[in-house]
Amino acid sequence: MTSETDNKQTDSSQDETGFVEGHMLFALPGTLAHPIQTQTPIEKRFKAADLFQFQRGRGDYTLSLFLLLLVGIFIWYFPSETGWAKRKLPDDIWQYFATQFGLTEAEGRVMRFGKIVKQGWVAPLFCLALLVPAVLINLVFSHRALKRKQRQLAPLRWRYEMSEWLRAVEYILYFIAYTFMVPLLGYLASTLMMGCFLTCRVGYRSWRWMGIALLSSFAMVVLFRSVLQIKTPVNIWLYNQMPESASIFFKTWF
Repeated sequence: MTSETDNKQTDSSQDETGFVEGHMLFALPGTLAHPIQTQTPIEKRFKAADLFQFQRGRGDYTLSLFLLLLVGIFIWYFPSETGWAKRKLPDDIWQYFATQFGLTEAEGRVMRFGKIVKQGWVAPLFCLALLVPAVLINLVFSHRALKRKQRQLAPLRWRYEMSEWLRAVEYILYFIAYTFMVPLLGYLASTLMMGCFLTCRVGYRSWRWMGIALLSSFAMVVLFRSVLQIKTPVNIWLYNQMPESASIFFKTWF
């Protein structure tokens, strides 16, 4: 009875470190099967119930500090960029606001309120009124989570988290380089080159994927430049080196 029970047990087991260990047989044609051991952290297993559950990551506190600095920059430049610094307010400011919002005089309240809403400083002020409390609340809760992880001696790994955020800057630099390539080589050549380069960058380096990248890039050029006639720089260095007829053709369609 014991042997039958042992035979029915699966190869999966959980060790003391909290990992699920599984054994799998893998064999190539003409070779012997070799066992492969895999370890998957339990907390990394996907659960449908946790799809919409909010969980704080490792770099929340650092990100909260960055957002606080960004909000501080917005507040610093708010008077000069919105025109609020050039406004001349009366001495009795409270009486002025009471009159403008129709608290003292009901006549023309809607008209005065509409004029206030249309001014350029209202929308930025409304955004700051929502953004500042949200950033401060997120900073407080992320700091609490940080302290709790420190008490539990949990690894923070903030360097890894920040490196993942900085990896996105690489593709921003690619886009900036692409904008400099278009006035030099034209929309067609720049799009073909950047499409192939990005395909190689993400790991698809076979001739098949190079062909797919060329065809898809050329299709985008035809759609946006030839069909929709999206405007591109007129003075293109590469097109200026061509004969006049070819130059006019490429400037018109590509």
